[in-house]
Amino acid sequence: MNRLPSGALRRPFSLLQACTFAALLAAAAPAAAQHTLRWATQAGISSLDPAAAGDFATRNLLLNVYEGLVRQDRQLKIEPELATAWETVSPTVTRFKLRPGVVFHDGDAFTAADVEFSFKRATSPTADIRGKLRSIKEIRATGPLVVEVETHRPNPTLLNELTVLPIMSRAWATRHGATDPADNRRSGTENHATRRANGTGPFRVVSYETDVKVELARHDKWWDKREHNLDGAVLLPIKAHATRLAALLSGQVDLIAPLATPDEQRVKGSPGHQVVRVDEARVVYLGFDHARDVLLNSSVKDRNPFKDRRVRQAMALAVDTALLQRVVMRGASTPVDALIPSVVNGWDPSFARRPPASVEQARQLLKEAGYADGFSVTLDCPNEGIVNAEQLCVAVVGMLGKAGIKVDLVAQPRNLHAGKLGRRETSFFLHSWGTNTFDAHATMDMLMSTPAPGVGTWNVGAYSNPALDELLKASAAELDSAKRSRQLTQALQMLRDDAAVIPLHQPVLLYGVSKKVQFTPRADDAIQLRWVTLK
Repeated sequence: MNRLPSGALRRPFSLLQACTFAALLAAAAPAAAQHTLRWATQAGISSLDPAAAGDFATRNLLLNVYEGLVRQDRQLKIEPELATAWETVSPTVTRFKLRPGVVFHDGDAFTAADVEFSFKRATSPTADIRGKLRSIKEIRATGPLVVEVETHRPNPTLLNELTVLPIMSRAWATRHGATDPADNRRSGTENHATRRANGTGPFRVVSYETDVKVELARHDKWWDKREHNLDGAVLLPIKAHATRLAALLSGQVDLIAPLATPDEQRVKGSPGHQVVRVDEARVVYLGFDHARDVLLNSSVKDRNPFKDRRVRQAMALAVDTALLQRVVMRGASTPVDALIPSVVNGWDPSFARRPPASVEQARQLLKEAGYADGFSVTLDCPNEGIVNAEQLCVAVVGMLGKAGIKVDLVAQPRNLHAGKLGRRETSFFLHSWGTNTFDAHATMDMLMSTPAPGVGTWNVGAYSNPALDELLKASAAELDSAKRSRQLTQALQMLRDDAAVIPLHQPVLLYGVSKKVQFTPRADDAIQLRWVTLK
């Protein structure tokens, strides 16, 4: 079992840590300037290709480089970006007028042909984001600065979904042999766009070294009014909480994300620093392999225990989310009993109330299911990318052990963990899912729809429920907002009743920030450099 040593976040630096710290800071030094923001995150990005990697760490950096037809403001409301206006042509066709005078970072002009190309590219077989755009049948250029977006059916959340479509230059991608994204997260393959970028956003990529740094510079020909005062920015992935905190408190970086919950008071006690908090639009959950007849990693060799709802319910009862909130998360989370946080359409107040944990009831259900002596299974867990991920998994191991289920913990770096989940090579796993559409349909469609082309892309456990599929299909085309919200709530209740997953909590985002920095945090954890000022 992989465990973090007790007090690991507060130990003095070892020589290796000190050397690592110095190397990271040296990597940032060449880009340092009067108005260069230096910020450190726990995990690095997966790729510079916005269609090849849909994880939040990658997306949140590339929001500063690539743009879409529409975007979200500080309150996460939709506003124009590369489109200036739109109108409904028919129930399934929306026409967008595009912004004139926009140029890519290489100087080429932005046109409707780039939008048409970008959609085809983002929905190709190797695109990680294709499942988020599956409601769109076609995007076609009907003029130099006009496109029509046709959906398969009336789509009440089209504008929200378009926020995840990054616009790339067709000419640039063609010149460099990158007309299709390279699926480097699953296959390890790369192309020109994996390590280079050419967007229209407020910042352009100067350099990218995997797990070392990403260096950005201001795009002087950006079309929008500049609210920031940055010359550039440097992103440093620093995995260790202690190293990241030391970099902040010593003034070597200006912002760290996330701030480990045990270190909140240390930052508050530093005269030049502050803590910024915001509820994250994300849910952390435990998932099961529902599909295999025999699990990959279990002592049960003649059947799959997770196909029995009583086993899943027993495990849900054994996991004490209130204790996880109090001890592991130190209050920086809100337990939930659904796959969505409270800010998302489809939320019901009952989802805020978790059934009280009961080892006795859990043991009784296991006995009824034929596992009176329990069984063993492997839990796959990331050790970065989710706040306190490994500590959460260690606690879950102990809780399930009390109910008679022996859990072997395998903790890995985020990329290895994501690859394993992407290939569905897991029996029991910790995962999290954030929303940028703020609509429950998108979450359930990606995570719980029966896997098929364009659907259930991240349904790691291959859960299949035909009744749920039909309900999600109906809600996808329902234009009556009240009726649609009821459908989404019903679908979430269906998942809860079936114990399809074990939701744990909605995290609270903690940022350690220099008082020289002013920025607006968002519930989707996106650090928009266009709003950052640095004294």
